[in-house]
Amino acid sequence: MQEVNTEIIGISEKDGYFINKIIEAVCSLDFFSMKETIKEAVNAGVSTIDIIKKGVLEGLEESGEMGLILAAEALAEEMPNIDEEKRKKLDQERNYSGKVVVGTIKGDIHSLGKNILVSVMKSYGMDVMDLGVDVEPEKFLEISQLPDVKVIGISYLLSSAEPEIRKALALLKNGNQNNKVKVILGGAAVVKELGNELNADALAPDALKGVEIIDNWLRNQ
Repeated sequence: MQEVNTEIIGISEKDGYFINKIIEAVCSLDFFSMKETIKEAVNAGVSTIDIIKKGVLEGLEESGEMGLILAAEALAEEMPNIDEEKRKKLDQERNYSGKVVVGTIKGDIHSLGKNILVSVMKSYGMDVMDLGVDVEPEKFLEISQLPDVKVIGISYLLSSAEPEIRKALALLKNGNQNNKVKVILGGAAVVKELGNELNADALAPDALKGVEIIDNWLRNQ
């Protein structure tokens, strides 16, 4: 494993120290070390995006699917535990407005990408509701009617779930006449197979892109 070059990837030496520790933990499939190092990095002020994009994802180049499973669990456990004062400060700085609701569509039980998305959004200070997996299209419509819901995120990995995705989008479009709620679809299958054919407000091939889009929406409500 090679250490990251802090000058090339644009981070400080201090952040680079923690990023390298995260990469090492992910590469070695050391779950305890992943959790502890992610926690240390967050408390030291390393950005969530750098932790995931420059640390976790870099380590996954070597550790593969098992690394992804462990890293997603470590992120899900540690990201929501950010010091409350830091969370309040982030919330004030970003000035978010409204709740984000996410879930994996009916017929699909994949949760890794969704869990990473939820963890990162919570670490940003967003108000997030996770509906879990195998969620009925009608449930997304029901939740979208709540007054504080601003974004619906639907995760979709299996192409066999396409009919349910189309049904959910049709329901949300018809039930959202004033465009109060934005809809984002996440997952490689969405972008690779259907692209802009689906009538959603945005498509995200991965969790980091999803966070970037939702962050922009909530800041500009």
